[in-house]
Amino acid sequence: MDYSKIFLKEAVPTSIGGQAIMEGVMMRSEPWTAIALRLPDDRIYLKREKNKPKSRAYKIPFIRGVFSFFDSFVSGMKTLMDSADVLEQFMEEDEEEEPSKESFIEKHFGERAAWNFAMFISLIFAFVISIAVFVIFPTWAGGFLEKHIENSVLLNLAEGLIRILLFVLYILLISKMKDIKKLFQYHGAEHKTIHTFENGLELVPDNARQFETLHPRCGTSFVMFVFIISLLLFSFLGWPNLTLRIASRIALLPVIAGISYELLKWAGRSDNILVKILSTPGLMLQKITTNEPTDKQLEIAMVSLKAVLGMPDEPEMEAIVDKDMNIIKKISLKLAGRKKEDKIKVNAGGVANPAASREEESDKLEFELYIDPRSVAGVIAHGAEVLAAARKPNAKHDATEIFCYAMGYSHADIITRSTEVIFADDIKEYDKLIEKRASGVPLQYIIKVQGFMGHLIRVNSDVLIPRLDTEILVEQTIGLIKGKNIKAPVIADVCTGSGAIGISLAHEFPNAEVTMTDISDKAISTAISNAQINSVYSRCMFLTGDMFDALYEGKLYDIITCNPPYIREDIIDTLDEEVKNYEPLIALNGGEDGLKFYRIIASKASSHLKSGGNLVLEIGSEQAEEVTRLLAFTGDYERISTVKDLAGLDRVIVAEKK
Repeated sequence: MDYSKIFLKEAVPTSIGGQAIMEGVMMRSEPWTAIALRLPDDRIYLKREKNKPKSRAYKIPFIRGVFSFFDSFVSGMKTLMDSADVLEQFMEEDEEEEPSKESFIEKHFGERAAWNFAMFISLIFAFVISIAVFVIFPTWAGGFLEKHIENSVLLNLAEGLIRILLFVLYILLISKMKDIKKLFQYHGAEHKTIHTFENGLELVPDNARQFETLHPRCGTSFVMFVFIISLLLFSFLGWPNLTLRIASRIALLPVIAGISYELLKWAGRSDNILVKILSTPGLMLQKITTNEPTDKQLEIAMVSLKAVLGMPDEPEMEAIVDKDMNIIKKISLKLAGRKKEDKIKVNAGGVANPAASREEESDKLEFELYIDPRSVAGVIAHGAEVLAAARKPNAKHDATEIFCYAMGYSHADIITRSTEVIFADDIKEYDKLIEKRASGVPLQYIIKVQGFMGHLIRVNSDVLIPRLDTEILVEQTIGLIKGKNIKAPVIADVCTGSGAIGISLAHEFPNAEVTMTDISDKAISTAISNAQINSVYSRCMFLTGDMFDALYEGKLYDIITCNPPYIREDIIDTLDEEVKNYEPLIALNGGEDGLKFYRIIASKASSHLKSGGNLVLEIGSEQAEEVTRLLAFTGDYERISTVKDLAGLDRVIVAEKK
């Protein structure tokens, strides 16, 4: 068994669970329960209901397992019966049924009471049979071994093994039935769908196929945990007479259920070796209780899952839907006490006359498109509204970028998955990021990345956000190297910050040796990270120090680039709030006149340049004359020129060492 395909490291475990039902899947989240069924005519039936608030007992470790065990037993039986009931109502029947006689309960107490009574009897019958077969019989059978085994621990172990063998045999026998095979396919579809969701992928069959039909949080594993825990626990109780053995087994069921539930939750969020060992019997059994599903069965499971991802304040629904959960026809079925005329009405697509033509039926059908406000499109629209209200420019663009970052979507996904419903917890996280943007945090610091020269550069509050203007510096440097036909350029990028300049040059010239320096350890750490994700790390060197003091003495470079701090100290307070409040001041403040670092460059850069090497500097739009003067005054440079940016402003100084 390949555990790496079951205990997926990238998965984010959720509280969502499911159950295979007749021709469909039930899914349950904290606020919702939904069932989706494939009808005989290939349409999809969907019903979503709000769950009743759970008591505090469901939050108490071990106690919650007892409540969950009985709740799952009752709701599981009810859901199975409901699914069979819905399918029966939608069955196309050629022959008229004779009116059925009302039962005594239905006649005197009503249809709902009759349904509840039938449900109660079914539950009691199922529970009694389960106790008789899997508790009483193994205990009784174990008594025949008393003549051969005297050790009470071994007798209890033998009883437990008989119980497990009976259950496995029962599963093997029913797995041969045609209807059960299909039920087990839907069980596999449920697991693959939850795997897909927990790994953050789009809910489409193509994505689900890559996952196993086995899941560590499956109810089948819970049953095996119950058997194993009971086997171990009963071994410490001795071997009293048959009556006491049966009584102790039944009395300890809640304790065993509580322990097993905690183990199941642990197995769902951990992948250590002990969990894998404990989970193995349940996973082996799942190889019987799950089959590989078809794409249509996966679609049913995905519709059911999407339905329970809605927010708690959304309406309940019952409808015929398509695979994207768009409502084709709203309906309202009673799942108890229906009479023949109800069945005919539904089969006619909502038209009372079953003999009506299909044209007449289609004229009376009311189609409506259901766009969930918590869908991709709805969530982004809400984010854009918040940003627009905060007077942020490009509100829709920023809301979309934040969504892609928070949810792991591409821009293509925004279009193709616009109706996909987003999980409530993810929406909360997205809304938090939108609020940060509305408060003034730069978009790039929220989404942690900025595009530069066609590369993705990680950014954070320790480094400046790379600007489009700086690309002018990189383009000029590329032109110089290619113009001089330098095969293996040796480059130094001083005041590197995020490393955008040095990384872009290393990417452009595979034979280049690029050294990046910065006074900030955190900036250097960011630059290293960016070199790694852009696959140039092996050809770069990173040095911490104050400008040229970081470079090795005697080391000469073909090119030195630098985008130093150059904002005048007295105008920093006039900058845009997103710049002055969030970007690092150390990377902005150029001293009293903005030329502090250009003076250092003029006095020290030439000693690190080869003869004929170039110095390429970014400057403020009004600093060209002063920076040119500083470089010329040293007498070390010739051919000092200024390059303008796209707005026609002075942006880059290029100087060649004599």
